[in-house]
Amino acid sequence: MKRLILLCGVLCGLVASAEGLGKALGQRFLPPASDMLTFTTISQKLHEMDVDADQAWTRCTDRAAYDARRKMMHAQMMSALGEWPERTPLNARTFATVRREGYRIEKMVFESMPGLFVTANLFIPESPAFKAPYPAIVMSCGHADTGKDCDIYLRACVIAVKQGFVALMYDPYEQGERREFPGIGSTQHHNIIGVKASLLGWSMPMLRIWDGMRAIDCAEARPEVDATRIGFMGQSGGGTMTALMTAADWRLKATAPSCYLTSLRHLCESMGPQDAEQNIFSQLAFGLNHTGYVLLPDTKVAVTCRFRDMFSIYGTLDLFRTVMTVANAVGTPDHYALNSAPGPHGWTESTETASVDWMRVWLKGERQLLPLDCMKYRQLDIGFNVKEVELGLKGDERGVTPTGRTMDLPGARDIHMILRDRLSAAIKARPERSAAERNALAAKMAGVKMPAEMKAAVKELSAADVDGARLTRLAFVYPDGLELPACWLEPVKPDASKPPVLLVGQKGRADWAAEAQARLAEGASVLVADITGYGEIGKANAVFYGAKECPEEGCSVMLYLMGESMTGRRATDMLVMADWIKGRTGAVPELFARGSAAIPAAHARAAAPASFAKVSVADAPMSWTEFIEKGDTEHYRYTYMVVNGLLHYDWPDLLK
Repeated sequence: MKRLILLCGVLCGLVASAEGLGKALGQRFLPPASDMLTFTTISQKLHEMDVDADQAWTRCTDRAAYDARRKMMHAQMMSALGEWPERTPLNARTFATVRREGYRIEKMVFESMPGLFVTANLFIPESPAFKAPYPAIVMSCGHADTGKDCDIYLRACVIAVKQGFVALMYDPYEQGERREFPGIGSTQHHNIIGVKASLLGWSMPMLRIWDGMRAIDCAEARPEVDATRIGFMGQSGGGTMTALMTAADWRLKATAPSCYLTSLRHLCESMGPQDAEQNIFSQLAFGLNHTGYVLLPDTKVAVTCRFRDMFSIYGTLDLFRTVMTVANAVGTPDHYALNSAPGPHGWTESTETASVDWMRVWLKGERQLLPLDCMKYRQLDIGFNVKEVELGLKGDERGVTPTGRTMDLPGARDIHMILRDRLSAAIKARPERSAAERNALAAKMAGVKMPAEMKAAVKELSAADVDGARLTRLAFVYPDGLELPACWLEPVKPDASKPPVLLVGQKGRADWAAEAQARLAEGASVLVADITGYGEIGKANAVFYGAKECPEEGCSVMLYLMGESMTGRRATDMLVMADWIKGRTGAVPELFARGSAAIPAAHARAAAPASFAKVSVADAPMSWTEFIEKGDTEHYRYTYMVVNGLLHYDWPDLLK
């Protein structure tokens, strides 16, 4: 009994000691403004790259230079988007037709990939005022749950068909009749698809663009359509798709992206990067930004913005000034228009009408409508109510499929099934490699750098005795201004046989108190650190879609835009710290990583296995393979992945 009482006393003492150590470890010691250091250093680099991309376009002072740049950039963009699917039969069919005065609506479906059904409303003129073949406008909707059947999107189709256009509006992934997981918002689900696709050599923008390309194919195949006169327009997420389609598919003669185009620097510095389809891996590394989407093709683009939009109008104005500088230099100033409107984010009667008028100019030759008069269009919104105008389809007429779900159609497949098949094929196609070859490839793909390359300075800020250990506060300072706060703990009675330990985890330094106390009790020195995006330096400027538990996700997507990975950044941090520990003690440390830090820890080991005596992980995210196989509704993050990683390895392989 006496021994039990003594043991309880010792355990209670350790708990109390860990509590005191936890307070000391968790105490903030960098300047208050350092809480957003991860965001500010990454966004500063992004800002510079975005400005450089604009300036590169302005150096095109004649048509030859402009054509050379846009063709080069187009090739780089199409490659960066990933491997493209095969153009398989569309198998388009109409389920029902609704007739209205002067036009009909065919409720139809086509296959963008075999079994991947896309539902659409096709508006076709039947007025004697217009003669076939008609010009066509393909439209992409924003993130409305109801997709193509949302009132504002039906209204856009009505405006277009009454001006003599065939109008095709289709449902995106996880919207309208393609919605499979109602518990998750479309933007969050687009991110889940995006992470999966990026691990497997595809990307969400490529998948979305592919749907858009197949929609154009569908329009071209219609006998009522003049295939030489096709345009594209959309708002919000549809504005994104219109911008991407403008750059990617040069069949388009005119486009009108609304409520999206700005500058990446304004966007990321205000509310962070947007969901998966709006970001192309490494695009800023080869100079592609929003300005490039407009300038890449030889087409006619009307940019629509709103004064109080979440997409900064100041970025839009910067973009348009750059566009017009280039257009004036190469002799195409009439190819572009800026249509601005009061009010918040949204498509209204004024901006929809102006977009259709832009199509009338360039697809029907009605040049008398130029220049677009913003003030004239704005008056259309006064007293306007979309519920009181013609929408083409009434409530009970909306929907294409019998059940309102494409997955109920015979032979239907969703994108998760297709990605699982792609995973199986990728695993079979992996070349035989030794562990060393695989690890070297993984480190290269993640962008892991060696300590000598980073040129980090280490500042010792303060020291104190805490619960029987000497605690020294450190800052690892990179040339770009990022500072990584860490606490170096030395035991009172060191044991030279015990290797020092580096502790890193997503919950911050205080979470390591008990582990640090146990290691100190064994006689080991311990470094407890906040690396890129964690703890003291990990505050976000805005919560990325559905990622409240992962505040660094927005920064991870910014790195994605720049051709980097958070995995590589953090693995580099770990190697820098391991190198410092070895220099301080003469011993190679152990690495223990928790949570999302496990994946960069595996890559740090792969990059420099001799830097660690041992690497251990706990509470790690599931493997990439398990995520693809299981994660239809699992929240996985860009923070956790390496682009194209699963084509060559899975992250737990690196710990073997």
